[in-house]
Amino acid sequence: MAKSYRIARQFFLVLFIFSLLSLHCQEGSSNEDDLSLFEKIELEELPPADEYYIDDSPLNQILKLFDEEDYERQKAYLEQKKRKIIKSAGGIAVSESSYAQTVIHDYIARYMTNFGKQNLYKILDDGEYYRLYIREELKKRGMPAALEYLPLVESEYKATAKSRSGAIGLWQFMENSMSPFLQKNEWFDERLDPWKSTNAALSKLQDNYRMFNDWLIAIAAYNCGAGAMRRILKNVPEKSFWYIAEQGLLRDETINYIPKLLALAEIAENGDEYKIPLPEVTASPRYADFDYLEVNNKVSLSRLAGELRLEAETLKKLNPALLLNTTPPKSNYFIRLPMGMKKSAEEALKEILTNK
Repeated sequence: MAKSYRIARQFFLVLFIFSLLSLHCQEGSSNEDDLSLFEKIELEELPPADEYYIDDSPLNQILKLFDEEDYERQKAYLEQKKRKIIKSAGGIAVSESSYAQTVIHDYIARYMTNFGKQNLYKILDDGEYYRLYIREELKKRGMPAALEYLPLVESEYKATAKSRSGAIGLWQFMENSMSPFLQKNEWFDERLDPWKSTNAALSKLQDNYRMFNDWLIAIAAYNCGAGAMRRILKNVPEKSFWYIAEQGLLRDETINYIPKLLALAEIAENGDEYKIPLPEVTASPRYADFDYLEVNNKVSLSRLAGELRLEAETLKKLNPALLLNTTPPKSNYFIRLPMGMKKSAEEALKEILTNK
């Protein structure tokens, strides 16, 4: 009887999901433009918008709520391909061990489901603006291309994402892990600045690599902490991520962190092979072209935007670290501006300070 009830419940859930998908395709944009299919399904279980946490995000839902039959079909498809041995992903060498290959392929199968593909496409497309900046920074620093997708695992490229543990921003910095890379006070929190936090995260990852001389260990240490990683490696015979993961010496979040990233990097490099459509990346180089206005007093972004005849939201999006949308008083701060607006902004600032 219980089994019959579960089957019936799953059947109606599938019908409900497909009805939502049909409505989404027929109606296009609505007042819920920002809600993905998964968010709509789980709407009643999610907290209010102002308390939205990345823990409840669509990408995490892909790994929890999905059509099991679809998932099994994708696994069977991968098996039929004789489980391609993934030797590297995004410039990072991958162990050919059964354990490593199995867990990476398991994540690939989840992303290959219909729900996985839909959400993965949207997240990558929405995150293009930041992805381009990250990609160029990785090239400059000679770091693995796979790291472009680490914020996909961390925050789904949402600059204001927060976790229940207190991590904030594109790269999910905890307050106790900011120093010496980022600053925070009552006026601003640089974890919320996607450009500054990207530079900080890449510097931290480089520090980890110099410490461990292994990219997978360095990336795992970004998640669990370098101190914790040092303690774990101190007493193991094999100092590799796959060994300590298979032995269960890391917390589950860190064990899953690496295969998620490698699965995404593998898909990004071979989308056609896995029948996963991916958004095209723009050829525009203007993803990080800004001007900056230096101020040393309290200046409202809304007031400055008004003087410049800009939408206030434009300046807010370019300066998300400002918690009160106002620069701190009696200290230097650089307001990020659209390219070509520095001279106009300097004149606007004089007007604002003159008529305070």
